[in-house]
Amino acid sequence: MKYKYSLLPQNYLAEEILLGIVFIYPQIFYNINNSIRIEYFFLENNKIIYTYIINVYKKNKLNLNNLLYALSSENILYKIGGIDHILDLMKQSQIFITSFFDVNLYIQEIIKLIQYSYIKRIMIQYGHNIIRLAYIPKISHHKIYNKASYYLNKSEEKISIRFKYTFKSLISDFLLKINDKHIQNYTKKDPKSNFLVKSGFTELDNIITSIPKGDLLVVAGRPSTGKTSFVINLAYNVVFCNKSATICIFSLEMSTKQILEKFIAISSKVPIKNIKIKNLNNNQWKKIIQSCYELINMNVYIDDQANMSIDYIEYTTRLLKKENKEFNLIIIDYLQLIQIDLFYKISRQQELSYITRKLKLLAQYLKIPIIILSQLNRNIESRTSKIPILSDLKESGCMEENEKIQIDNNNVQLLSLKSNKTVLHTEKNTENKLNTNQNNVKIKIIVLLENLFLYNTKKLRNLSLTDNHKYTRSYLWIKNNLTLDNYYCNAYLKKCKKKRLYNKPIKNIFFSKKSKSYDLYTETYCNFICKKILLHNSIEQDADIVMMLYKDNESNKQKIAEKYTILDFTLSKNRNGSTGSFQLFFFPDTTLFKNIEKEKTITTYK
Repeated sequence: MKYKYSLLPQNYLAEEILLGIVFIYPQIFYNINNSIRIEYFFLENNKIIYTYIINVYKKNKLNLNNLLYALSSENILYKIGGIDHILDLMKQSQIFITSFFDVNLYIQEIIKLIQYSYIKRIMIQYGHNIIRLAYIPKISHHKIYNKASYYLNKSEEKISIRFKYTFKSLISDFLLKINDKHIQNYTKKDPKSNFLVKSGFTELDNIITSIPKGDLLVVAGRPSTGKTSFVINLAYNVVFCNKSATICIFSLEMSTKQILEKFIAISSKVPIKNIKIKNLNNNQWKKIIQSCYELINMNVYIDDQANMSIDYIEYTTRLLKKENKEFNLIIIDYLQLIQIDLFYKISRQQELSYITRKLKLLAQYLKIPIIILSQLNRNIESRTSKIPILSDLKESGCMEENEKIQIDNNNVQLLSLKSNKTVLHTEKNTENKLNTNQNNVKIKIIVLLENLFLYNTKKLRNLSLTDNHKYTRSYLWIKNNLTLDNYYCNAYLKKCKKKRLYNKPIKNIFFSKKSKSYDLYTETYCNFICKKILLHNSIEQDADIVMMLYKDNESNKQKIAEKYTILDFTLSKNRNGSTGSFQLFFFPDTTLFKNIEKEKTITTYK
């Protein structure tokens, strides 16, 4: 039999398993009581059982005998299926529980399933109510909006925030595990957001002045170069210099314990190895105690949820801001681990482009800086010069020197433009043009040496691109090194004074030559039209500041016997200021970064 409407979202199996666990282990109900309400259950039988469990629990008499007595005394037991049904629930739950030590972890997952189903039902109900409001005659649109906003706000109240870890809870647990001492009577300062976010590193602050609000900052480097340690040092400097500062850390790679250990090592100057194995002398222990008393009042929130999605990050930060928790800085570690929830399949390169764009918009909405860590590709390892450049970021691409880009309605050959030359593009007539560029767009040209591939279409339109450049196909960005035969590229047409994109199959792709290629950098979000084909430059367009971290072997030749190394930093992009380079001391034992003495000068350039 076919039903007109699909069944409402529900998970009756999870409900029955949860009730069976309570019957077997009544002592763990205190972990469930605050997370599950009666209305969360879908089946009426389960609602009745859970209601009586709460009533017996409030009398401090929760056990199986008292629960059965309460059900039978009011003639409810037989209505829900009798003792046989209760036994079936217990047997069903026992199958999924191997030992008592696994119960708490298993319960948390069961609670999530029940909560998610309930929230979906609430969304459906509220959505139906909003639709019905629009059909009511002679009702003002203001009243409809207010009622709809009320439903949306009620929906937000149903969803719990997953920020379980703060420095107060983490440090308390840390000290209790080491010395079994309780920390009490600590106070929390109100967060203040009206100050400049300084990095605490003199050379960096001299270049960027402060981390601008609403900017997306990318810190990139090869694995194991100290990216995470650097941003944790930066976070420590921010909260140390301003006790009212609030920082939010989304860690997709490290656990909260590992991050806490880094903070304590940076603050106390105690080797992180000693902290991890708890091998501390009296002097080190005193330093850690002092550091913990300093850190415990710092407003640092940490979320180490696995498989974190960009939607989760956006939702959590927006909801926290709405609850009047003003954050001064968000740190995400790191870009390539962020997931994306879409109903259609796209390449990973397109996903990362989508993620960086969402993060930039989020930074602008929250009006706070977001720092995200990213990895560099392996190109830097094959070059003689180990200084990273923008094209070393994943998902960047270049064009050949003989190609022409559209500037001021003219096709300008890249060969005629000098390296690092800035040209000014002003759109004079946008009536029949694809709206990809804004007025007064500055384009910087960077010359590189790359292998090029020739792309042929059926209408003999040839285009030479590097293997990692993107073109658009079926309204999606496709990277060239992922392109196969019979793939399509979208050409730009002006027909009947309308903008159109249509599919044109690529006949073949073959290695062409080694030639100079040009990396195009723009100060706004834009794409390029080359031979009437829409091209994507690179995802670093979304970033306002791009900082590259690397270790120059020449700088560290004389430091072999020392306990520190010198790390080099290059600001490859700064949308609202100058770029430059500087160096910092890095102490691997404590993961501490320090400024180099004043005689070390920094290089800045426009």
